[in-house]
Amino acid sequence: QPLLTVMLGAAAAAAFAPSSSPPLPQLRPSALCPLSSPPAYQRARGGREALVVMMAKAKKAGAGAADKVQVILKENVDGVGKANEVIEVNIGYYNNFLRPKALADIISDDEVEVMVAKRKEELAQKKQEAEDLASAVKNLGDIVLLRKVGKGNQIFGSVTNKQVIEEVTKKSGGKVQLSAKMKWEIPEVSGLGEYTAYVQVHPEVTVGIRLVVKEQ
Repeated sequence: QPLLTVMLGAAAAAAFAPSSSPPLPQLRPSALCPLSSPPAYQRARGGREALVVMMAKAKKAGAGAADKVQVILKENVDGVGKANEVIEVNIGYYNNFLRPKALADIISDDEVEVMVAKRKEELAQKKQEAEDLASAVKNLGDIVLLRKVGKGNQIFGSVTNKQVIEEVTKKSGGKVQLSAKMKWEIPEVSGLGEYTAYVQVHPEVTVGIRLVVKEQ
């Protein structure tokens, strides 16, 4: 019986002794359940735009410049700029203030060139339209204004831009349209005779209108 006890004890000890085989590899927590967060551009609101922001920032930083990004303002921003103005701002200011409030968008140099070219084309077209309008006004010739006359050929009332506009519209059959919002220079008309009024139909285009005041 003592011998049996010794044998059983040895067998039990062998069964629970550490194995000589190599230990099982220890799995990292991330192998069982990934704990790392998704990339910043996936977490950010508006993924593609945020990625562009990060790329722009990396590009600037790589060039040794400050962390700034080029944006176009969608509205007037006090102390920053006016709507449609292209400026550079700190990327943090854009991410934390301008973008959340939808006050600006990131814009590339290529997009700026396209925008400038389009703007030049629009301005050229507006100027051409103003020049055509000025030519149409000149082609109308004299604008006659009939007024009641008192002593000394003094007329009653005054001549206003609205009266000139009405006569221009009437004489052109509605084809020539001027506006009271345009900049006008109306001469002081006190009696019968010929006068010249001026209207600015474009910042670079002003046309003279010959007024002939006659007795009604």
